[in-house]
Amino acid sequence: MLATTQIRIPHLQATCRVMNQPSRFERESLLATFGSAKTANVTERLKRFSFIPHSVVDRLVKDALSENWGTDNFVLYKYLSVHIPWAIEQDRFSHSDNQLYLAAGSLQTRYGTPLYLIFEPNNMPDQQPWAMTFAGSNVSAPELPRGAAIPEPPQIPAGVEIVMMHDHIIKERLRERLNFLAATPRVAQMCAVSGAIQWSLNRNLQMPYWYYGRMNYIVPLYLQSRENITQAPDAVAPIEVNDDCLVVRTILPPHAPYANARVAVHRHDQLPAWMLDCWNH
Repeated sequence: MLATTQIRIPHLQATCRVMNQPSRFERESLLATFGSAKTANVTERLKRFSFIPHSVVDRLVKDALSENWGTDNFVLYKYLSVHIPWAIEQDRFSHSDNQLYLAAGSLQTRYGTPLYLIFEPNNMPDQQPWAMTFAGSNVSAPELPRGAAIPEPPQIPAGVEIVMMHDHIIKERLRERLNFLAATPRVAQMCAVSGAIQWSLNRNLQMPYWYYGRMNYIVPLYLQSRENITQAPDAVAPIEVNDDCLVVRTILPPHAPYANARVAVHRHDQLPAWMLDCWNH
C-alpha cells in the first residue's frame, strides 16, 4: 500500500477562514454589537455600536425640521438609539465597501428631503466598531435606505382589570404629583387614578410610548378638570398591556415621558398639543 502524505497550504486555509467569517455588514453582526434592547438606558446601546461626534449630531439638528431636542440633544440621542437598531432589524440599511448607510429615522429637512447617516469602521483600537462620519440629505449611496417602520403597540383588550403598583404610586409618587389627593383614603386615591385611566381609554386619549425595548402606551390623567382635554392633564400614567390586565407601575409629570413618546411618532407635531406645550415650557 502506498503511503499518503498530507500537504498543508497555509495560504488556502487562511483564505477559507476569511470566507467563512460573517461580513461586518450582515444584519446579525450589526445587531450583536448593540446588546439587549431591554434596558432603560438605551443610549448606551448606541454608544456601544458607534462613536458619535457631537459635530455630526449638531449638523443633523441644523438640517432637520426645527424642534426642541432638550438639553445636549438628549431626546435626539434617544430617538436615534431606538430607530437605528429598528432599521437594522428590518433590513432597512445599505452599504458600500466601507460605509454603512441608514436613514435618520423619519427626520427630514425643511423641504421634505429625508436625512441620512453614514457610518464607517472605527480604526481606533478597543473602541466602538463603527463611527458616525456624516449626517445630512446629500448622500451618494448605492441604495438609499428607508427609515424604520415604527412598531404598533399591542391592542388594548376591552374590559380588562387595571392593576396598579400601589405601594410605589401612593407612597412615593402621589403626594408629589397629585398632592390634592393626599388627604383622601388610599382606596379612594387608587380608585381616582384607575377611574381617570379608564376615562381616557374610553375616549382613545392614549398615545404610543416606547420603554424598555417594547411599545406600550401613556395615558393622560384628568382628575381635577375634564372641560378641555387639549390642556395638560394633572399627570400621565405609562401602562403595560398584558392579555388579562393593564399594569401601571408609576405616574409621571406631563412633560416627563416626552423623549419616549417622541420615539414613537414620525414627527413631533403628531404628539398632542398639551405635551408639546409642557415640553417647550
